[in-house]
Amino acid sequence: MTMTESPPAEAAEAEPKAAAELAAEGLYAWLSTSDHKVIGRIWIRLSLLLLVAATAVGAAVAFEQVDGTDTDIFGGLNGYFQMWGLYRFGMVLLVVAPLFIGLATVIVPMQVGSSNIAFPRAALAAAWGYVFGAIVTVVSVLAGGGWGALDGVTGDEADAIELTLLGTGIVIVSILLASVCLATTVISLRTPGMGLAKVPLFAWSMLVTASVWLLTLPVLVANLVIVTVDLRGGPLLFGNPEGSDQIYSQLAWLFEQPQIYSMAIPVLGVIGSVAPVVAKGRHLSHATGMVLIGLAGLLSVGGWSQPFFGDERDEFLFVAFALVAALPVLATVLLSLVTMVKGEAPVGIPPAPLAGAFGAAGVLVLATVAGAVRVVLPLLDDTIPMIGTTADTAVLNLVVFAALSGGIAGLWFWAPKIGGRSLSNLTGLGVITMLLGGGVLLGAGALLASFDDTPDNAVGSFDSLTETGMTIAAIGSVLAVLGALGVLAGLATALRNDADADGDPWGGHTLEWATATPVPADNFSGPLARVMSEAPLLDEPATDEGEES
Repeated sequence: MTMTESPPAEAAEAEPKAAAELAAEGLYAWLSTSDHKVIGRIWIRLSLLLLVAATAVGAAVAFEQVDGTDTDIFGGLNGYFQMWGLYRFGMVLLVVAPLFIGLATVIVPMQVGSSNIAFPRAALAAAWGYVFGAIVTVVSVLAGGGWGALDGVTGDEADAIELTLLGTGIVIVSILLASVCLATTVISLRTPGMGLAKVPLFAWSMLVTASVWLLTLPVLVANLVIVTVDLRGGPLLFGNPEGSDQIYSQLAWLFEQPQIYSMAIPVLGVIGSVAPVVAKGRHLSHATGMVLIGLAGLLSVGGWSQPFFGDERDEFLFVAFALVAALPVLATVLLSLVTMVKGEAPVGIPPAPLAGAFGAAGVLVLATVAGAVRVVLPLLDDTIPMIGTTADTAVLNLVVFAALSGGIAGLWFWAPKIGGRSLSNLTGLGVITMLLGGGVLLGAGALLASFDDTPDNAVGSFDSLTETGMTIAAIGSVLAVLGALGVLAGLATALRNDADADGDPWGGHTLEWATATPVPADNFSGPLARVMSEAPLLDEPATDEGEES
């Protein structure tokens, strides 16, 4: 153990403090807290609620496309386009990114041996900024806003669109602020002995993800500012965005290669954290895992490729990014598989976190392969455009549901440290299976439709191939909704259980498992011994005072 006190004494001492902390958690605590665990739970809870809403919107859009009209559900092209955009922005900016930020806000400080997150007040402001921005975004879309229009808008609708852009900007700034807090925690608040090379892979993946977001999302904020000026009657540099899809077109790079891959980088950290723990041994090569995650981050830097301002999608760099993107993901999967083989691979029903992590990484491999096909095929045969078709949606859905499933796997793995409760393994396997299956069907259906040159936001009468693809996607959207509801049901069931979770049900290797459950306010009840490796709980306890110092 790395703690200078024995775990039972620590648990007994920490339990009353943790119980008091949980009892005090309410609206006032959420508004005034500086505890990173409470802050992280704000992100997680709202992101999971919005997951149900976003998947429901996606299902409505999918069935509208199958039906072939634009009026049955949404009452017109504008209504359809608003919900089509809300699904995209909702899944990426309101669900996936916040879910990983919430997980990281709770877990990363403990993993690096810190008593709190860096800049806790800023972290709290980021969480509530996300809440406020999400509310503004959703309400404004329901009021007729959105990210553009297809058949013209009234003045009131233009005001609602401006409000949508404002809400989107608030969410992005909140994500950026949270990224600063997380990156600073990993860089500056590590416990003695933990160099960057010894940082756990999940914390490392969040440092890489935060760095990519800090490099790229400010560009998206600049896009929003330009669009808002244009919308308010500015120089109209880009035509008349009120009556077209040009607003979305200026922001679409967030949902396309390579930027969309940045949302799934933490999946590599989750699988790198779960696999060695379940295998009851060290990671085969922690350093290689770090390099692969860093390479995945490098290949997901977008912002430089914005088709609206100059299409570079047939340039060497863009094609190279698309072709190489699969390599770090596939190598990470293989490295984790070898780690499992060399360790004690579980027999029988697998743990939900392990199944979810490998499943998410597998779907992410499919996403990068689909992305390579999307980019390369038009270069080989110019009669198959792919880009600008439903192939864009295919890659988006595969990446989003890979990231979402990886996040849910992490939630099931770290549940004792997040909420003091363990989650049902069978429930976890069920919801992860539905989410992964839904994502694969959504991606496969959209990719199939792209071979008919079906536009990305199309609705209407289609050829048989597109109709088949849309039907497959609609089935996938139903699975996605069921999976989202299953996540909430699993959490609700766990909350009704009064018994506290085992402090370390997995036999973990990193420092978050060296503390009591529920976690005390300062994370650790005593000083930590000097870290000697990336898996400090597997190290022999220090026996010499000089080693402990």
